[in-house]
Parts: sequence; structure tokens; C-alpha cells
Amino acid sequence: MKSNHPRTKYMIPVLLLLVALLAAPLPAFGAMGEIESLRFSDMSSDLISLDGTKSPDGTPEAHFVVSIKGIGALSNVEIRALGTGQTWGRSSNKMLIQDSKGEILMEPGGSVPLLPFLGFLTLHIYIADNGEAFSVSQQYEVTVTFLDGSTAKGRVAVEEQGTSPPGETFPMEVVNLGIGNQDLTRRSEVIQPDGFRDAHFRVRFNAISVVTEIVVRNLDGTSSAWDTVPGNGIWGICVVKDGDIKNRSDGSVLFTVEGDTTLDLWFSDNGSVNGGDTSYEVIVKLNDGTTLRGSTPPYSQPSSTPGSETIVSAWLYTPSEVDITNKGETLGGDGEPDWLIKAELKGKNRIISFIVRGDDETSEWDTLPQNGKWLIGVTDSQGNIINNERGAVSIPFDGTLKVNLWISDNGSLSQGNTSYKLIAVAEDGRIYERKIIRTITLEEPLPPKITATKEAKARFLGKGPKNYLRKGEVSSLLEPPDANVDAHVELALSNVNGTIKSITIQKMGGGGLKWDTIPGNGNWNIVVTKTASGGILSNADGSISLTVSGNTTLHLWLADDGVFGSKPDLFEVIITMADGRKIRTPIH
Repeated sequence: MKSNHPRTKYMIPVLLLLVALLAAPLPAFGAMGEIESLRFSDMSSDLISLDGTKSPDGTPEAHFVVSIKGIGALSNVEIRALGTGQTWGRSSNKMLIQDSKGEILMEPGGSVPLLPFLGFLTLHIYIADNGEAFSVSQQYEVTVTFLDGSTAKGRVAVEEQGTSPPGETFPMEVVNLGIGNQDLTRRSEVIQPDGFRDAHFRVRFNAISVVTEIVVRNLDGTSSAWDTVPGNGIWGICVVKDGDIKNRSDGSVLFTVEGDTTLDLWFSDNGSVNGGDTSYEVIVKLNDGTTLRGSTPPYSQPSSTPGSETIVSAWLYTPSEVDITNKGETLGGDGEPDWLIKAELKGKNRIISFIVRGDDETSEWDTLPQNGKWLIGVTDSQGNIINNERGAVSIPFDGTLKVNLWISDNGSLSQGNTSYKLIAVAEDGRIYERKIIRTITLEEPLPPKITATKEAKARFLGKGPKNYLRKGEVSSLLEPPDANVDAHVELALSNVNGTIKSITIQKMGGGGLKWDTIPGNGNWNIVVTKTASGGILSNADGSISLTVSGNTTLHLWLADDGVFGSKPDLFEVIITMADGRKIRTPIH
């Protein structure tokens, strides 16, 4: 039969602890542990009744919090009101004990199970009273008994009956580090980056408890407030302990601290931290009722831009003929050539988003999905599109990273009176910034796959007059076509020399149906001809191996899926050469 007694869950840990204690040397004289702190918290909880049942009776209990330090196992807890003869413990049915997570360890009328601990143990003790024990100012003594029979004692004073004294307040060290090098929050309660470096405070304190809330607020200067309380409209604080973010999904916090603790607090600056004219107070609340407070003066040094040197260069070029973005958040051309930003980064990290931001406070493009900003199309040095289907990027680099960023003009680019900066957000929260420099001509040609619009042009000529194919992939071009004439694309190559290994037509940015000249891969076929009137160059299995030199015009035929023929400008042609080059051009 399964037992629900509080003792049961601790039996295996106790046995393991006994083995450890037998194997480890202990001091010959002294207790297994000591009382690190004892506090009277409040008289606001009503969990037990005077008749010894675990139910409220309208009279709140006295709440004590004891923190124990050591290595061992606890076998009993007793609390005594000095000078009254009133005692609560094994002989009393008016005491309830919980751990730091609120789990009941001892119910009224029960006994304390063997509680193993390695390092620290925090107990919350609730005792019911008929009014006599708390009638005058007095002291209370807590005695804890360990497995080996040793004991530890602690005393605390309670001033008077009927009060609900707040938890004690202790000082805390606070350092204002100004604007830091990480981006973990935004100007809301959401713990999520927004492309701006966060303000950074560091706090240090010594406590054995559970952190339930953190607040930062101004003492003078600019009115300011941040906290970890969800749903109150106050901007959030990202709390980092030992490199781990401690916030829960709603921005709140609930985590244990065991002794000397350092926390890094990150929050979006409202201008006051960088402004350097505001002092702040930081408040950390613990679940034992303790409040930690500390203050810090204004940040006295000008904010720096750590990591900005990692972006070596960012150059803005006027449009050529590449068109892979539009006035929206998805990849796909809109008939207007994109502006190009060539960027080079150095270092070692993983970039999770790019942001281009203008100083006109309205111009902004990024790779963050579904935030209302126009998308940045990102390609690597070989011209491969890096954005995933949602537009996001994740680019690891170790050394030098060269990327091409493509954006649609919102009017400010062509007007030429707006300055821009490039922001790269890294996986570890660091962000890199650099001013974007305008230029007119490329210092060097773009790689072949991107300069496809100079080496190749593709035009959709409608449907027919030829009909070679049916929908789907056929194993032989000799198979009869369906009754629908094929879609017709003219491909003009300029000064292209080499052997064409394959030709592919696909939606820009990937996804959806593909057509190609590669047999047996499931993609629909493309038939290649010399002229619009015929002269098939494809092999019977659909493949091609075509040597070209100088200027060449080819005609491509494919079965229409119902989308291609209506919106051909969403598609592109990719020519793969035998030497590995890839020439890519959108279809107009």
C-alpha cells in the first residue's frame, strides 16, 4: 500500500545520507548543523485551528522562519515561549511546518520526519495560540534536534500581540553598471530582446531563502520603475543568476538563494540610466518576509558600445536588379529592386537577428518574425538565402562573417537624408552596432549567384505555344503530355562560359513546389529548348549537360501548377554550373 505520510518521501534520501555520513569524517564534538537565522515573519496566515486540525479558525498563526546550515538529518523541531511554559513540538497538535516551497513537512499532531540536508535547509513554522503566549513582549527559542542527538538553538523576539510585523529589512550592495552589452528585454513586461542594449545593475546579498520579487525604482531625477510583477504594466527586469535567466514565462521570479548571492539585473533604459542624473533603489523580496534594499548613485561614466567593433563594415548600395524582399515580413520580390547592405563581422558567436534602424525614428527593418517590421533578406557570400520560412536567421561564425542584407525602400533610402545603423543581436544577448555608410558603386563584383541579374535574366512569356509535359515528374520526356500548354520562360545568359549541369525553378525563399532538370528527385520536369519554336536540348530522362559560351538564350517549359502562371514574379531560376557556380535570377 502506498503511504502518503510526510516521512515516506524522505526515507530513501535519509538512507543515502546515512551511508554518506558513515563514510565521511565528522567533528568529534558538535552538532550536525547550526541555525543560520531565525526570524519572526508575521501573523497573517490562518492554516490550522486551536483544536489541532489542519483548517482555518479565524485566528492567524505566528509564522517563524528558521534557516539551518550543515550536513546531516533533522529529527525534531520545538519552539518555546520563554517565561510562559508554552511549548510547541511533538507533544503539541498546534504546529505546522512547511519547507521553502510550501510543501507540508509536519501536520498538527504529527512528528517531524527525518529531514536530510546537505548545506542548507529552510523551515516555515506556523503555531496556533489561544492568546496567552503572545500577550506581552517576549522571546521565543527554537530548538532543532539532529539525527545524532545533537541540537542547535536560536532565539527571536516578538514585540506585542495582535501586530503583523513586516519581515525584517536588511541592506544590500547595489552597483549601477550603466548601459551594458546585452539585449534581453524590451520596453514592456515581456522578457525578449528589442535591439537596444539594456541597463545593467548588479546586486549582492547573503540570504538563505526564496526570491519572490525584484523592483528597481528611482530615488530622484527621472521618474522610473521596473519590476518582476506580471500584469501591472511596469517594464520587466531580466534576472540572471550564475549565467541563467531566472524569470518564468510571465516575467515573474521564484528561485532559491543559498548564502552569498550575486544577481545581474537587465532592463530597458527609459533614458534615465544613460542620462546619468538619477539615483535608484533596488528592492529584493524573499518568501520568508525579508526585504533587502540597496541604493546606487547615477552612472557617472559615458555609456560605451561594447562589441561594436565586431562589425567591421556596413556599406549601403543603391539598387541593381536583385529583388527578393517586399513591403512586408515574408521573402518574395515585389518588382522593385532591393537596396543592399554589405556587412562584415569578426569574432565568434551566433547571430540570431539583424536590425537596420534609421535616425528618423520611423525607418526600421529586421529579421524578427511577426513584429510588423519589413523583412531583411539575408544571403551569405555565395548568395544562399539564410532566412528560414518565417524570416528569422541563426548564423554561427568563428572568424569572419560576410553577409548581404537586402531591404525594400520605404522612401527614406531613395530620399537620402536619413542615417542608419546596423544592429546584430547575438545568441548570448550581446549586440553589435555600426553606422551604415552610403556608397554608390560596388568596390568588387557580387558573387555569381547574387549577380545573376547581370549574368542572367528570366522573363515569363505566358503559356504555350508548346506542350511537352504533364503535371508531376515523368521518367521519360517521351511520355505523352496532358491537354494543357506549358508555362514558358525565356532565359538570357550574358557572358556565361562553362557547362550547365542543371536548371531549377523555385519560389524565392524556398518552400512550395519545385521544377528542375534533375531526374528522380520528385520535382516536376523542365524541358529546355533552343528557341521558342522547339529544338529540345534536354536528354530523354529530363537531365541536361549543356556547354555555353558568351551570350546564350534558352527557353524553359514547365507544367503550370496554378500558382506559377498567375504569380511568376514570386519565383526564380537557379542555374548550376559544372564547376560549382550557381547563377540565380528572379523571373519578371
